[in-house]
Amino acid sequence: MKLSLYSEREHESSLRPYSLNDTTHTDTPKNIIKMSQKDNTRYPIVILYKNSELDGFFCLHINTGSKEYSYYQSDYVLIRGFSIDDTLRNQGYASNALPGIFDFIDSSLKLEINHIVLTVNEQNSLAQKAYKNLGFVTVKRDFEGKKGKLKIMVKSRNQSR
Repeated sequence: MKLSLYSEREHESSLRPYSLNDTTHTDTPKNIIKMSQKDNTRYPIVILYKNSELDGFFCLHINTGSKEYSYYQSDYVLIRGFSIDDTLRNQGYASNALPGIFDFIDSSLKLEINHIVLTVNEQNSLAQKAYKNLGFVTVKRDFEGKKGKLKIMVKSRNQSR
């Protein structure tokens, strides 16, 4: 698995076959891209398999992103709209994509980020389990989001998996 900043030139054609039928708990790559074009604190990220096949997508939202959930420090970033192509779900792609996220942030974004925040719908138990297995810890429950109650989860750089 490899993470890469989204590039229209490199990844646009890969988005066409991207299948995401249920957006109950996430957002589409196209919406994420549109929002990032309007907001330079949002970085659309692609998850690539074998360095070329687009398997997943999400957004890293610096500064204002984590502030929505009461994390005002500059070394926090929020993951938004994490998704895996429908045809590849439940095969470990998400679990294999995120372990190197701090290294990716260091090398590609050149940001000093020590904590990653994400929210997960309380009904989405599979995602909660995957994030927990990756070292994310639930820090707040019952946060009311646009699509229902959310759990806020955080992972720190020096936290073990």
